[in-house]
Amino acid sequence: MQPFMTLAKKQVVYSAFVIILFMILIARFFYLQIYKQEQYFKASERNRIREITVEPNRGLMFDRNGEVLVDNYPSYSAYAIPFEVRKADSVLNLAGRILDISPAEIRSIIARERSGQFTPVKLKRQIDFKTISLIEELRLDLPGILYQNEPRRYYPSGIRAPHLFGYLGEVTKSELNQPEYKNFRLGDIVGKKGLERYYDSELRGLRGYQYVEVDAYGREIKALKDKPEILPVPGRNLHLTIDAPLQRMLEARMDSLQGGAVVVDCHTGGVLALVSKPDFDPEIFTKPVPVEVWHSLINDPRKPLYDRMVQSLYPPGSTYKLVLVAAALETGSITPSWKAFCPGYTWMGRRRFDCWNINGHGESDLLQAIEQSCNVYFYKLGLKVGLDHWAHFSRIFLFDKPTGIDLINERAGLVPDRAYLDRQFGKDQWPKGLIFNLAIGQGDLLVSPLQMARLAMIIANEGVYRQFHILNYLEDPLTKTKKPAQVDSVRIVGVSAETFKIIKQGMYRVCNGDRGTGRAANYRDITVAGKTGTAQNPHGDDHAWFIGFAPFEAPQIAFCIFVENGGSGGRNAAPIAREIIKNYFFRAKTNDDKI
Repeated sequence: MQPFMTLAKKQVVYSAFVIILFMILIARFFYLQIYKQEQYFKASERNRIREITVEPNRGLMFDRNGEVLVDNYPSYSAYAIPFEVRKADSVLNLAGRILDISPAEIRSIIARERSGQFTPVKLKRQIDFKTISLIEELRLDLPGILYQNEPRRYYPSGIRAPHLFGYLGEVTKSELNQPEYKNFRLGDIVGKKGLERYYDSELRGLRGYQYVEVDAYGREIKALKDKPEILPVPGRNLHLTIDAPLQRMLEARMDSLQGGAVVVDCHTGGVLALVSKPDFDPEIFTKPVPVEVWHSLINDPRKPLYDRMVQSLYPPGSTYKLVLVAAALETGSITPSWKAFCPGYTWMGRRRFDCWNINGHGESDLLQAIEQSCNVYFYKLGLKVGLDHWAHFSRIFLFDKPTGIDLINERAGLVPDRAYLDRQFGKDQWPKGLIFNLAIGQGDLLVSPLQMARLAMIIANEGVYRQFHILNYLEDPLTKTKKPAQVDSVRIVGVSAETFKIIKQGMYRVCNGDRGTGRAANYRDITVAGKTGTAQNPHGDDHAWFIGFAPFEAPQIAFCIFVENGGSGGRNAAPIAREIIKNYFFRAKTNDDKI
């Protein structure tokens, strides 16, 4: 019987099998070592090399005289490297006991927030020294668990100013979609509000990196000499225009009120003090905010998270009469000697409009009407000027534009012109008596307190507006080089020097005239000029306003005080201006005397 396969044939088959086997091995070798070389080399390096992020120091904030307003406090957060802890139940159990987080929650955090197998995921912020000690002590049993430094703020000056300074928080998933956060990862700390948000890119600095070799268990063996450490670059310091003593005084003075105040340097536009009340303790946001605390803040009917100076719009009341005066003089509607009689009221058709003084002011000329803030005079003046001129001069004084201050979410005002009223009431269907309300700063007119401070500055400077700014200059903490803030200056076109002089004279009489409504703003030999306002509020008590500047002869500061539901501006806002004058000029004079 002939065998199934001869020996020679068997040799051929075996040889072919071996050749094919070797070809497969060679192909696989080529695939792994040549074609996929870069990919597997990187994976190998990632297993061998651990990149440790070193967070930079966040820039500090100083007041105009170098007092530290916002500083840093050492703080650490715990992280997990997903690749190293993915199957290590014992590590998760031990880390959970140390961090007081269940292993299931740790897995959930990692699954929710990881951005790569080797990118650390933050497990818990601001762990204490005892926790750090335990992680260090049990490091061999906690491969893939580490801690890193992150910025935490504190406020050594005693100034709260949470709306001004803002606060820090973790970047959100939605923020990561924005171009400015393209190099960020979940858990990174960024500015959320105020100056922290506006100057976040300057304050943040650049991360540093350290590279260490680790073993198969994730334990650090040594620093890599061929991959040197990259040092972090600290963020730049903000030197502000804020005057710390004035800010402290104003915060304390308004602590029991709702509203705010702003004081600005007439020569530069630098903000000397900016307060919004009620506010909240900024320390709340230096650590993870408990849910119940957050709910108490957002459900507080006084709305402490709301920045009333920048984000709010209100009717300005009689402070806005100054805009009507400018319109009246510039359009030739009246001369300063034009008079109107006030019996305490006037009529528009069958509707009666009252003056705030129900006994009437009698016959008044322009300066007397400003001094006493006579509503009837301005009702009649509004009719002579007309809506179109009034709206035109409102825009000349920039009430349709924000001030451009270096804070986020600033709102522009609402100037109701003919087009607006046609939209609201129908073409030419709006009531003609509406000009009465606008003439005294009521109706649909809305402004922000910052805009009113801008009006005070423009009048003080007789037409020149220096853009409001809080930053004085940026400072590199390493080289000490300074970069001054770039601010614009605008000259108002369309209002003559003569008109500004008349308006200033009227504001002088408000604070210094025998029947002036703002006499409570005066202090010693500093001559103040201002304008009171008591704005009707359909939702509650009247709002109190006072705007002004000082000294009258050579203005240095301009200000706006606003007290929500504060009643009379002359009684409740003007006295705060007096304390501003006392604090700022008395202290300045004392310093001059010492020199």
